[in-house]
Amino acid sequence: MPDIFEKTRSAIVKMISPSDKVLVAVSGGIDSLALLHLLKQFSVEIGYELFVAHLNHLARGKESDEDAEFVRKEADKLSLPFFTEEVDVAKEKPRLKTSFQESARILRYRFLEKILLSIKGNKIAVGHTADDQVETVLINLLRGAGLRGLAGIPKSRGSVIRPILECTRAELELFLKERNLPHRTDSSNNEKKYLRNKIRHDLIPFLKTFNSDISKNLTNMAEVVRDDDDWISEKTRELYSQLVTTQNGMPGLCFNISQFQKQPLAMKRRLIREALYQSGKNLRAVTALHVRQILNLFAHGKVGNRLKLPGNVKVSRGYDAVNFSVGEEANDDPIFFSATEKKPVRLKVPGVTSLVEGKVQIHARLMESPAAFPKLVDEKQAYLDFEKTGDFIAARFFQPGDLFVPLGMRGHKKLKSYFIDRKIPRKKRYSIPILINAEDDIIWIYGERISDRFRVSDKTRKVLFVEGKES
Repeated sequence: MPDIFEKTRSAIVKMISPSDKVLVAVSGGIDSLALLHLLKQFSVEIGYELFVAHLNHLARGKESDEDAEFVRKEADKLSLPFFTEEVDVAKEKPRLKTSFQESARILRYRFLEKILLSIKGNKIAVGHTADDQVETVLINLLRGAGLRGLAGIPKSRGSVIRPILECTRAELELFLKERNLPHRTDSSNNEKKYLRNKIRHDLIPFLKTFNSDISKNLTNMAEVVRDDDDWISEKTRELYSQLVTTQNGMPGLCFNISQFQKQPLAMKRRLIREALYQSGKNLRAVTALHVRQILNLFAHGKVGNRLKLPGNVKVSRGYDAVNFSVGEEANDDPIFFSATEKKPVRLKVPGVTSLVEGKVQIHARLMESPAAFPKLVDEKQAYLDFEKTGDFIAARFFQPGDLFVPLGMRGHKKLKSYFIDRKIPRKKRYSIPILINAEDDIIWIYGERISDRFRVSDKTRKVLFVEGKES
């Protein structure tokens, strides 16, 4: 038994510092109960505090309630603070839109993070073992995972630590038996409707007929792959920080297509996963198909093409970039302004008018001609012939069919074509204020260009000066 102490102590020293507050997730089974007692054994020597947490999934009726009571008594025996809650995973599953086991995992970690915050703790210790590692690697292999999947379960991630990841379930069971420590048995662990249980009870015993050391070999492989994956991930993050940008004030993040396409295929896949992770997506839901679809969007997509991914993530193709956005930003409705601003808003001349929910202030004043014009006019400023515009001037937003005569041209041009030529993203077009006259003729595209029909000439007697200021 000294081997299990050495492995556990070595892991604890690397993961936990003196004065840390460690929340231990305890289900009552062999793994988590052994973890609790091993952590308790070294707590005084190293100098960290322990707290116990148990989430009742309400999945097995009386058996679930008895598990919670068992863990509470174990915490009392060790004089450790105990926290518990009940959550009906079956009822929450439809809302989370995933399997029962994945729903239970999500809800369990939410509970643990909440308790960790309440105790101002540092670490969450969970009881994953070498057996769990082997099962996870095989699950990921069957699902067609890449390096990251074959690396299996990390020893730590964020606040979560796994001090007994190198210990086998058999070692932990013997540890409890020698100390006459009882444990709970989850009857659902024998139900072969779950993939993990099928692998545990059928696939691994079958593989051992070919190689009795298959579990050890898979564990060693996962460790080698994880080292490789960590190094590649570091290089990916470095390149990601160089390539990712925001585009013209649009929400989300994007990659320049030409720069992205220069990267090796393996790095492209990594950059996509990093972008999805940074967009807030749960990478457990990202499949090889999703990555292939995004790669195709970069290589062959047309402007305006978009992909909708699980988790409310949208990936869209622009003129020279692919944009990743999430949440409300992934909504298809291109509305950036309030309902009241869907109708034209008359400008105060002279005066100040607020647009785009107060984000843009249009300042207007009249100037007698001849006026002194600057050699270079700011794109958010416009000098117009007031006699041509008339005293009714309003602001609205892009509408299908809009036409105007861009400065320097004689014929009309569709505003949509103008936006396309200027490579203005589709969504942004609906947030650009447009000044019109009483006849709905376009006078000025804010931040872009005035209409040639309303430009100042040597015959102009009164000049309208308008300027936009953004908050």
